[in-house]
Amino acid sequence: MKKIAFFLLALLLGGCAKTTAVKNLTLPPVSIIEGVVTQLQPSGFTLSDSSGTILVRADLPDEKKLNLAVNEQVIVYGNLRGGRERIFDGYVIKKQTGEQIMITRPQPHLGFVLQTSFSDK
Repeated sequence: MKKIAFFLLALLLGGCAKTTAVKNLTLPPVSIIEGVVTQLQPSGFTLSDSSGTILVRADLPDEKKLNLAVNEQVIVYGNLRGGRERIFDGYVIKKQTGEQIMITRPQPHLGFVLQTSFSDK
């Protein structure tokens, strides 16, 4: 059920929203960023575009690794986290091949106040 919801979210966002430059990211609503993977990390990756870089948090369940490579071009749907560090919580990662990586426990944000994960219920 979750995968269907994420797919519909990505489909809806893909048809009506534009890509945001990394330097222009703001707090919610959901944003779309596009760029090149410059560094892989255990909990995500660093993404760079012509305006700057940002850490994209993309934790997969069961310690699975992201199927991404350095220098790979991707589009990421998600939210900028509130706080001093600029971290982007990725919900869906779309590769140039069309493959979509669904992050199963995204962190929805409502400004600086609400930062809880989706329920499994």
